[in-house]
Amino acid sequence: MKTTTSSLILLILLFSLPLFSVSQGVGDIRDSELNLNLQIDQISSRYVVPVYVRLQALEDGNVTLWESIPQNFSDYVASIESTLLALSFSSNTLDFNLTGDTVRNLWVSANYSLKAGDYVSTLMWVSSRAVSEDLSAIGFVPYLSSYPDNVETFLESGRKIPVENQTIQALAASFSQTQGNMTQTVQNVLDFVNKQGYDPDKARLLLSGNLTTPDILDVFKDALEVHETNKSICTERSWYAAAILRAAGVPTRTVTDIRLKTWIQVWLPNKGWVDAETLCSDPPPHLDMFPKSVSAHVPWMIENMSDAAFPLTWLPRMPMKVANLTFINATYADFDQYKTILSKPVRAEVFNQDPTKFRFPVAVKPETVYAAVTENESSALTFSLFKDEQNASEVIILGGFNSVVVDNVAVSFRPVLQDGFLVLQDFQVEEVRQFDFRLLIPFLAIPVVLVAVWMVRRRGKRVK
Repeated sequence: MKTTTSSLILLILLFSLPLFSVSQGVGDIRDSELNLNLQIDQISSRYVVPVYVRLQALEDGNVTLWESIPQNFSDYVASIESTLLALSFSSNTLDFNLTGDTVRNLWVSANYSLKAGDYVSTLMWVSSRAVSEDLSAIGFVPYLSSYPDNVETFLESGRKIPVENQTIQALAASFSQTQGNMTQTVQNVLDFVNKQGYDPDKARLLLSGNLTTPDILDVFKDALEVHETNKSICTERSWYAAAILRAAGVPTRTVTDIRLKTWIQVWLPNKGWVDAETLCSDPPPHLDMFPKSVSAHVPWMIENMSDAAFPLTWLPRMPMKVANLTFINATYADFDQYKTILSKPVRAEVFNQDPTKFRFPVAVKPETVYAAVTENESSALTFSLFKDEQNASEVIILGGFNSVVVDNVAVSFRPVLQDGFLVLQDFQVEEVRQFDFRLLIPFLAIPVVLVAVWMVRRRGKRVK
């Protein structure tokens, strides 16, 4: 009889053991080996692309990281709606500011006090789509004797664009003898620069995470060095083309997208800015180079005087290691390191038309959790969470503590408005530990077992 009783108790305990397991916290879950397969190309198909910048300090010091924020983009070739869904700052950010420049970039500057080995990072989520595109051929366009003030500056020399150099001037003269046709001058220069050899070693260096230089610009050749070595990557080739075109009297600037691809824009009378390709190992037909299709690109930064190689810079130029420039796989994002998020609210009616285009992840393991910030007609702001088929929304209370819970995930923050952006401070993602009533089963089973044992023993005594 003792064997029967012990076996019954053992079976109950074995049945109840799985019920005693308490689910992990979000921070613990993120350390698991689950692969969510959130690769960049898959995210792109959902309209949302991650941009990741990670730098490591090589010595103690104070530094300000400047990073460009993509804005809606429109020129002669295309009109692209670009929305910054979220820009997350690493938790060691002291403060930040927003500012605009004359080239139509919006910049965010974040301040840090670092020890050698400390990392600073930002994680940006961008949504975009091409609204229109016109790749029709451009006919004869005459030179002007003068240009608008906001265009004239793009005829001047830059740090990597030595317009006044005699070699550059000679090249420009040889390509601009086209009966005063700006269009043909652009075609001639593109035909020439796109026959340059490609520099795969430079590309590998930039993407290796081993770049350790106090000034990232030193890694790049200027236009004259590109001419002398006959080898370049897209950024260098864009400066090369810009130098020749500026020397030939064609206002030219460069554009970099979120994948760090760089091309040029030329300004033509009655046309405005027109995109042109400056990286082709085998140059395609002219219409593919000029105008250049930009429907698949999200412009990140427009440059003026080539004083920045990428849409980021840091001051003072203390030694920093460029650990990462972009994400290859978003699964490796550690959302715990970001405690401040800058978000541009999306109009509610626009969001409702295509919610997947305007959501950004705040946790990716074990199940993807997305967030969105929307604004209705009365300017009321709402923060929403989405997990699988579930969602939850709360009206945002500025300056106070806010919390939104969906399923077993809770997000909390303190929001403030700054220059049209919503700043979510003290941002945290936590697991809600809900009580599992199944845990009571073993305890409720104990009296039943005791009664059963008592009845068995009593029956045994009667049999005797």
